[in-house]
Formats: sequence, structure tokens, C-alpha cells
Amino acid sequence: MKTSRAWTLLGVLLFCEVAWAHGGHLASQVPALVLSNSPGPQDESIRARLKACLLMGEMQCVVEQYLLLKDIGQMPGWLVAFQNAFALANRRAGECEKVARAIHLALREFAQTPVFIRFTVRGEYQRLGFDVVENGVSVKNLQVSTTGYHVAVKLGDKVIDAYTGLAGLPLREYLARLSTEPGSRVIQQVVEQL
Repeated sequence: MKTSRAWTLLGVLLFCEVAWAHGGHLASQVPALVLSNSPGPQDESIRARLKACLLMGEMQCVVEQYLLLKDIGQMPGWLVAFQNAFALANRRAGECEKVARAIHLALREFAQTPVFIRFTVRGEYQRLGFDVVENGVSVKNLQVSTTGYHVAVKLGDKVIDAYTGLAGLPLREYLARLSTEPGSRVIQQVVEQL
């Protein structure tokens, strides 16, 4: 019991350290994730930091800790693809499957259990958009699909894709940000593979 509490405390301390380094703006987003998925007793300090970085969605931290963990100086191809999955160039219609595959593979390499989640539009109009929110206000809508089909990765209750970044969004919030034309609706479905 004491060991579990110690690891939970380590996860919280790691979270606080990273949040402080980023001006504290992460503090409201992640504590529950760190506490519910805290590093386990089997995790040495590098692996524990890697898990904390994944939970907070800090890509540079993830890359640095992985390279330390594996004691390698060069990133493997799957890690490069994972890093590139979140590039702005991938925030456009038609890129979702490539992005989802890269994210899914990398999360599995990090011993996580991701699944694919498919979003389809039912109705006359097939356009699917994603609302970009800043400071609680929708500032623009990005076109996700013109065919009514989009895929992302689901890890726990978070949906992760190029639009959300590594930090992801809770499924409920992600669905609230997806938009389509009046008379159409978005359907979600977890799928085994793409």
C-alpha cells in the first residue's frame, strides 16, 4: 500500500514539475489522469517519467524519456511517425487514417491499450468539422472530412488525433467539437482495426 502511494505521489510531483515549467496551465487538465494511471511499483524513474509525459501530452518529454529509457541516440521510425502525426499539415481531410495508425502503434509501443474509434456522418450532408476552442470560445472550424468518415485513437476516455494533439480530449468534449450540417448527425464506433 505504501509503495502504491509513493508512486502516486511521484506521478503527482512529476505532473506539478511539468505544469510549473509550462506556466501552470496544465494543472487543470491532468491531475485525475496522473492519479488514475500513476506509474506502478515496477516502473523505474525513467519509465515513470515517460508515463507522466504521455499522460500530460508533452511530446518532447515523451521523446526524451523514451530515448533515455532505451539508451539510444536515434529515434526509431515509429517514434518519428508518432511525433509527425501531430503536425499542422495533418489537420486536414484525408489524413486521419495515417495519423491514427501512427498514434495507435506508438501508444502500443509505450505499453498502452489504445483502440481505433470511427466517426461517421448520417444524413444528407457528409461534411464533418472540428471546432478549435481557445479560452473557452470557438475560434474556427477545421474541415475534418468531406465524405462523412473520420478515425482517431481512443485511450481510456481520451480521443487523440492531429486536431487534439497528444493530450487528447475526453470523448464527450471531442464529440461536442465535431460539427456537421443541420439534419445530419455524427455516429461513433470503436473498431478493431483500420
